Amino acid sequence: MSGEERPPAGPGARDDRADALARSRHARLDGVPEPLADFDPERAATLCAAVCREALGDFAPALLLLPATERARLQAVVAYARTLFDFAADPGVEGERLAQINRWQFALESALGGERIGQPVDVAMAREHARRAWPEGALDGIATAARRRVTQPRLATVEAAERQAEQLAAAVGEALLGAPPPAEAAAFGGALLRLHALQHLGEAVAANRWPLAASELAAADREPSSQPPAAVLAAARREAERLRPRLLAASRAVAALPPEVRRAAAFALLAALALLARVEEADEKLLALPPRLGLLARLALLARARWLWLSSLTF
Repeated sequence: MSGEERPPAGPGARDDRADALARSRHARLDGVPEPLADFDPERAATLCAAVCREALGDFAPALLLLPATERARLQAVVAYARTLFDFAADPGVEGERLAQINRWQFALESALGGERIGQPVDVAMAREHARRAWPEGALDGIATAARRRVTQPRLATVEAAERQAEQLAAAVGEALLGAPPPAEAAAFGGALLRLHALQHLGEAVAANRWPLAASELAAADREPSSQPPAAVLAAARREAERLRPRLLAASRAVAALPPEVRRAAAFALLAALALLARVEEADEKLLALPPRLGLLARLALLARARWLWLSSLTF
């Protein structure tokens, strides 16, 4: 990082609760100039917090509803996952992208095994591992999902896309909770991932990526960026139709989550329904201007998730 962007060092210097409603300047870890070896856990945590906020987007305010220990844990694993998926989306050849993912996975394994690795995400992940060990299968699941994104950039069917989103959500959930989440919670997480992809559909199509199933392509012989806008919008609306019943049924899954993450998940559900409504109402500007939640809307949803009983969440 440049001198003017370098986070303040020292205990107590970071306050990610104060700016979880703001958007981060860091879109991805590999978009930041490669740092020299830096083993400072506070700087590592600050960078992971910034990457996590950027990755979560409109869902980032949920971080405010997590205990500090769970918030730091989620920020570390999301930063790790985000970087793997950024490598998967790079324009290089398949073998190079897979090698980069493998290198990052190996570096993390070395850091968790006690080797001093000066990459911030490894420092943060190792710190959380010392507090509470990461489930090995969960981290493997995240890396496997990133490699699958390289080798299978377009899934053939809607069912395959739903299944892979749920598998990734289950891996992240297991990393956070320490045990595989219930199937209903994984389904909810998968729906959130698919909604996030739908919200950023225009960015993906412009980069010739198609986050929806190949069966949703208007013309299978065309690249995503050359698809007729009306056909892309129709595909987005079909995906929104599939997501709405999944989200409406998720309140029971949220209520069954451990207390320390329940209110954050409630915010995610409320925010997802608000964003879904905006997607459903969008015209072709959806591709150029992704729907967002304004500050007042995020504050209102935070208050609702924090203060109201989950049993009162009616949609």
